[in-house]
Amino acid sequence: MTSADVRVTAVPWDDPDARRLRDAQQAELRERYGEDDIGHDMTGETIAVMLVLRVEDEPVASGALRDAPELGTGTGELKRMYVRPAWRGRGLSRRVLTELEDAARARGLRRLVLETGVLQPEAIGLYLAAGYRPVPRWGEYADAPDSRCFAKDLRAAPAVAPAPPAEVTIAPVAWDDPEAVALRRAMVVELAARTPGDDAGPDDAGPDDAALARADAHAGEGVLATLVARVDGAAVGCAAVRRAPAPWPDGWAEVKRLYVTPALRGRGVGHALMTAAADAARARGCTTAVLDTGVRAPTSIGLYLRLGYRPVRPAVDWSSTPDLLWFARPL
Repeated sequence: MTSADVRVTAVPWDDPDARRLRDAQQAELRERYGEDDIGHDMTGETIAVMLVLRVEDEPVASGALRDAPELGTGTGELKRMYVRPAWRGRGLSRRVLTELEDAARARGLRRLVLETGVLQPEAIGLYLAAGYRPVPRWGEYADAPDSRCFAKDLRAAPAVAPAPPAEVTIAPVAWDDPEAVALRRAMVVELAARTPGDDAGPDDAGPDDAALARADAHAGEGVLATLVARVDGAAVGCAAVRRAPAPWPDGWAEVKRLYVTPALRGRGVGHALMTAAADAARARGCTTAVLDTGVRAPTSIGLYLRLGYRPVRPAVDWSSTPDLLWFARPL
């Protein structure tokens, strides 16, 4: 397949090829999730652009753009992104996405948002690779635990000079090492501040000590290695590796409690901890590393992507964790 074989054209919403592709997408989502997609009955009334991608005149992919001022001035929403299964893995979804972004810029839009599902790691991977980052769920998706929402600023980001790398040393410690415990507590306190109303404790009092102790003990079950990062002798970060609990496959390791103190972020501490965690898991015979992270941690997600982690379908009960994404990489 050459670029000359691929053609993307704008069509009316009710174009027969576009309708067949949308119907195929909805049927696939129904099979994956066991129910109709939210908004499965949407019409083309608010659609600004409907694209169909053809390979040698065969319609194989589609996507749509709608103006969404209710989600912010200058905002558009991507809808009905779909590639027929036999044509996946050839960059066609990225082509449709690029064309929709160009159409959005031509309409004066400054920001794009979209929604996809937790059981669609391929779509999540596409959007993350294209510069989209998770955002809180909105509107009709707010109470849907299987939904994940993303956004991208279409304006060029200002150049930021990277901070100089720190000289990091990584040392294995016991799970209950006081410095490791203090760093994990700082992590929970920070996360609780980002997500008011978390079960860890009242918003105005910080995490409850008993709840924190229970959560920390649970995270330490089956731990293989606990790591502390130091810069100039001070403990500035931590991470741990444990056997991934069922139903994750045998031989998988789970990276837990990665944390870097705010003053040292962007200076290579997280990278050093993640590298050491992978080495520790590999040394204990593990074949794959898996982790979860919150949608409010874009910097961490960027780190995981740079290290070769890719989105995966959760093996755990995702209905009780509506703000997490799961990533894995072979070791």
